[in-house]
Amino acid sequence: MSRDPLATLARLRRLAVSEARRDLAAAIGAEGAAIARATAAEAALDAEARDAEPGAYAAWLPRGLVIAATEAGKAEAAMAAAERMRLALTEARAAERAVEHVAERRAAEAAKAAERRSQAMLDEAAASVRRFRSEGGRRR
Repeated sequence: MSRDPLATLARLRRLAVSEARRDLAAAIGAEGAAIARATAAEAALDAEARDAEPGAYAAWLPRGLVIAATEAGKAEAAMAAAERMRLALTEARAAERAVEHVAERRAAEAAKAAERRSQAMLDEAAASVRRFRSEGGRRR
């Protein structure tokens, strides 16, 4: 028995949605971690400004600023990656829904064709009964 290509495509679309969900979850996790690191770097700048000796702070500040800027950049990149994963999930869901719509339309067409065949059989049976009666009830 041959496989229905539409059923195969529907399975592939479901798998694509599952993969996109996993990718989004990973991206959201990475985004949260990157934001936490960026926040920690900013907090370290504030803490050093409050607590460090001026000479030590002056020596550390360029490095602290570089670290804070780097972590902020990584956080922005992680947010962009998460947004791309959200878009990928949206696209995967849309593709899945399109296949489902085609399958529903195909099933409705098949049901309509079956109904037409059934009605044609009933019409043929009714015509046969009419012919039988018009011939006086005699079989050929």
